[in-house]
Amino acid sequence: MDRPKEKDVRYTGLAGGITGCTTRSLCQPFDVIKIRLQLQVEPIHSRSSTSKYRTIPQTIATVYREEGILAFWKGHNASQVLSMAQGMAQFTFYERFNKVLREMAIFEGHDRARNFVCGAFSGSFATFMVMPLDVIKTRLVSQDPDGGYRNAFHAVSSIYRHEGLRGLYRGLGPAIMQTAPLTGGQFMFYNLFGDVIKRLKKVPQEDMLGSTELMICGALSGFCTKLIVYPLDLVKRRLQIQGFSNGRKTYGKHFVCKHLLQCMYRVVRKEGMLGLYKGLSSSLLKAAITSAIFFTFYDKLLYSFLKGLPQMGHVIL
Repeated sequence: MDRPKEKDVRYTGLAGGITGCTTRSLCQPFDVIKIRLQLQVEPIHSRSSTSKYRTIPQTIATVYREEGILAFWKGHNASQVLSMAQGMAQFTFYERFNKVLREMAIFEGHDRARNFVCGAFSGSFATFMVMPLDVIKTRLVSQDPDGGYRNAFHAVSSIYRHEGLRGLYRGLGPAIMQTAPLTGGQFMFYNLFGDVIKRLKKVPQEDMLGSTELMICGALSGFCTKLIVYPLDLVKRRLQIQGFSNGRKTYGKHFVCKHLLQCMYRVVRKEGMLGLYKGLSSSLLKAAITSAIFFTFYDKLLYSFLKGLPQMGHVIL
């Protein structure tokens, strides 16, 4: 939630990094399922005879049967570094942008606009910084069980050797286009829903909401924003696997495209408009759960730092 402008922002990076690691550990399986569904060219339908993955329960069962329980944490090391770096960068930038924009007359009385702008800029900066890690995570999650990369370090060297620096930034355009409204919307909706709950419960604006209320605000903000920008997330994933067909031979047809517009056009032409929303249900579930944990843990953790680090058992319960 919004904090008074005089509050110290020194601990935001630490709180964001810890929050990112915690959330990633809990939610990585949702990401694996989401990415598998996003990258499948064949229809996602229970009656499809040509599709490897047809429904969320069937996808979970297939991944477990073919690759074992650890497959749900494929790419976890890269994902953990990504989440820690992204959490640190995103919240550090957000709190600092927020502190500056509070002093600007144009945002006086427009708190939600300020939340959106701060979130959009902080998310964009963080995305650019961690994009190579996101590409590596996508490749590791989507490759065959005995596929091309042994680990994250091998993936980095192999991508750079065969595809150059550009390979580590595949999908950057749609990633920024998705992240700016996504992160901006998350912060805007999170603070908006928080203010609504405070008014309904007659809670003073300067007081911290309870964990349940914070989780509701986080879940709603994640759900709303992911629904709006989802097609760009799918396009980003499709672009990130270009040049990686040899590592995905058991996953059906390989989707080929060169840039954002061509990717969107080919998805619609071959898979219909609904192709842009493949994996939406698993993505919305993941977004709601992730945002609920992410914002709640961050706000409670930062609150504890600012109050002098009380016992964690008291803070997060």
